Amino acid sequence: MDLANYIQEAIFEEKEKFTPLYNLIWDNFDEDGFVVTDEPDNEVDCIFKAVAIQNLIGEYIYRLYDEVNETDFESIREHLQTLGVGEDKIIDYCFENPEIDADDEDDDITIKNALDYTTEIVADKLLELFSADDLFDYFFCATYDFEQDFTYAFEDTDEFTAFVDSNTDKLDAYKEEYPAVMQWIEQGMIV
Repeated sequence: MDLANYIQEAIFEEKEKFTPLYNLIWDNFDEDGFVVTDEPDNEVDCIFKAVAIQNLIGEYIYRLYDEVNETDFESIREHLQTLGVGEDKIIDYCFENPEIDADDEDDDITIKNALDYTTEIVADKLLELFSADDLFDYFFCATYDFEQDFTYAFEDTDEFTAFVDSNTDKLDAYKEEYPAVMQWIEQGMIV
């Protein structure tokens, strides 16, 4: 199974309205070399990073709309199992990275810690590649239901970014309405 296609279909298209945002982030990560999907043995790393993006979007939604962030470490197991990657390879990946607080006795805690660590490095990478203002705008446009103001469905990432660029005044007003969310982004999106 092609890893890039799997991530696109199983993770990024899970919630269709977020797909242009996921693609924008993943394309920038790919260009930067932060993710590698076309070489063997990158499944664990890529799945952790893709789920970490979901985790950050879920945390944003929680902070903006007070909806539960449903992203958890179990989805990493499920995705990797679908790709034919066993539990041992996941745990080996966690123990090979000295930054991950691995627990010899509890694989669940080890995988959860790995997702927490990966979410932090993904947040750092996002803030390296995009400004905090842009991240708020992108997250907001991907997650907000614009029915009160206008209804818009994005066909692709270019249309999505054009929409964001053409609505800066309105988006700046939303930033003022949600200063705690903007502050969370500026402070590194630590969950």
